[in-house]
Amino acid sequence: MTTETLIILNLMFYLIGFAVLFGIKPSILGEFSGWISLVINILGVIFSFNLKTLVFEDYLIHYNWIDIGSTKFNYGFLVNNQTIFMYGLVQTIGVFVQLFSIKYLKNDPRISKYFGFLNLFLFSMLGLVVSSNLLQMFIFWELVGFCSFLLIGFWYHKKSANDAARKAFIVNRIGDVFFLVGIMMLYLLTNTLEFFEITEALQYKSMPGFDFMSLNAQRDLCVFFIFGGVVAKSAQFPLQIWLPDAMQGPTPASALIHAATMVVAGIFLLGRISPIITPDAGFVIALTGAITSVIGGFSAIFQNDIKKVLAYSTISQLGMMVAGMGIGSVGATFFHLTTHAFFKAGLFLCAGAVIDYFHHEQDMRKMGNLIRKTPAIFYGYLICAASIIGLPFTSGYLSKESLLNAFVAYGWSENLVTYKIIIPILIGISAFFTAFYMIRQLVMVFFERQENPVEKMIDSTKRTMEGVYKTFQDLLNADEDNTKEGSIVLFLQNLSVFEVSILSLSFASLWLIFSPSPFSYHESWFLENFKHQTIEFNWIPISAFGIFLMALLISYNTTSSEIRAYYLGEKPEGAKRTFYLLGYHNFYIDKFLSKTFERIILGKPIAQISRLIETEISFYYLKGLGNLIHSFEKKGIDSVVTKLSNGLLQFSKFSLLIEQTIIDNTVLKVSSGIKNIGDKLRRVQEGKMQLYILSMVIILVTIMLLKIFIF
Repeated sequence: MTTETLIILNLMFYLIGFAVLFGIKPSILGEFSGWISLVINILGVIFSFNLKTLVFEDYLIHYNWIDIGSTKFNYGFLVNNQTIFMYGLVQTIGVFVQLFSIKYLKNDPRISKYFGFLNLFLFSMLGLVVSSNLLQMFIFWELVGFCSFLLIGFWYHKKSANDAARKAFIVNRIGDVFFLVGIMMLYLLTNTLEFFEITEALQYKSMPGFDFMSLNAQRDLCVFFIFGGVVAKSAQFPLQIWLPDAMQGPTPASALIHAATMVVAGIFLLGRISPIITPDAGFVIALTGAITSVIGGFSAIFQNDIKKVLAYSTISQLGMMVAGMGIGSVGATFFHLTTHAFFKAGLFLCAGAVIDYFHHEQDMRKMGNLIRKTPAIFYGYLICAASIIGLPFTSGYLSKESLLNAFVAYGWSENLVTYKIIIPILIGISAFFTAFYMIRQLVMVFFERQENPVEKMIDSTKRTMEGVYKTFQDLLNADEDNTKEGSIVLFLQNLSVFEVSILSLSFASLWLIFSPSPFSYHESWFLENFKHQTIEFNWIPISAFGIFLMALLISYNTTSSEIRAYYLGEKPEGAKRTFYLLGYHNFYIDKFLSKTFERIILGKPIAQISRLIETEISFYYLKGLGNLIHSFEKKGIDSVVTKLSNGLLQFSKFSLLIEQTIIDNTVLKVSSGIKNIGDKLRRVQEGKMQLYILSMVIILVTIMLLKIFIF
């Protein structure tokens, strides 16, 4: 089987799966729809493994697609290291998400349509991954956005789900406008959209009408416009506002969106165009990602919804990946994207299992004490949380270390500190926030609620270690203890679909499948494929562990106080309340953008925007500016609008007079005259023979008279 045949078959299976599952009534398929979709997904994983064996070097095949005069666009497949790893990653995560979904949505009446949407989602993402040019990628890019709209708003009977779906769709369309303009500009600059040809073509021509700019500046302009699409799709500042609300969809769908499909499409796009990103453009991209990472991490600390914590966590991690692409560390960024897919999918599925256990309660302040009730979910969550923090023996440790070394090398060039040092500093702050909010979530969801935080820490740690020791002891002694009928068999038999999915993703979050050494990312097979090279700083692991310990102590004690304050009905005051409101509302970016666009589009007064800034965002330090704007609007704009409206009113009265006296009278007289003529002519055809004979006589006499006197 050739490479293109394998890819086409794989894509067709998902497309057929969508058509079947979406087209057939749910009552016919019922619960079997999930298993049908899972089988298609497993076949896709098998195809992805074969793709690796078929392709040993970069592979490109394309077909003639669109001919417009001398302009030609191709449709084809580009298969290289980026394609192969992403092709397998998307489908592997899809398997665990679909397996989890079978139980999570078993009672949903529209379950077959849900799995149909998942098949279309996977089809769209795989089409994006194998696209050989930007135009083809843009089509699948749009289709991925449409699928996310369907999944986010799957429970359309909920207003919040509808609002979230529309919000995600609109925000992404804003980014897509920039992306499309960037594609057009790049075509003007290079006369091609093929990824293999863009880099070489950039060296020979410039854009018509942009001669006043240097070639590098023109290239940067194209990159910035394309990056606009990435900002929306991968939820970067300031268009990250849609992602936290996207949690309104089913939790397994959220896991797929956050882990390996929609939001990482932007990272993949940056990887594709990385050869044309100049150092100046790269710094802007890296700075945007670093700022996003800090904002997302800070906001996650103050969330109480278990899924929103993970949503802001995704924003933070995506910011780190965007920053990695900006500094040119493509291999390390894709490595972290891969490890992030496994541990973030595991965290979301853990959250889904917890929500299901609490009967769809999502407020972490109402949870707790799950460490004994759901031990498998707790251990799975613990491993995934350790991986996202970057602790040793996890895959996240390897990928984060490789990225952190790249960031420090970027800002610390030849032992000289440059302005680029701001990037690793911001990423370090983000790493502290990551440890902080993950420990907070772990404590609030799983640990028991005690009044003394010190006793709580000691007791919970002791019970956790005892539980781990007892579990391994039972497994090791299974053959010696005949009364237990084999602990391993019983353990496996008691695992639910939830636990199988979570533990599988947790195992993939360990270092084992990525590197033989849990402490050295240099030995990772993944980085060898991407030829990743960077300077290694031995002090980074020690510093990272120190940041974790500091976050552990602060977060544990702060969370204990927060839980106690919640039950006592206390609220933060003073500076604490300011930080709480900033984090909880994501620095009010969402409210500012939505209200501003609403006022502009609907034509509401500028004073309302100034009041919004004054009361909800600025915390009083923009009050004087708000008053100034209000005064300007009152004395200037209102006066002009009033005079203009009065003039329009007088003009409308004059128009009404003209219409009534001239136009209406003329039209009425003409119409009445035509009506009278019609009434008289109508009598000729009343069916009376005498009238017909009289008419014939009159016509004959008329003809004779004309012949005599005229002719």
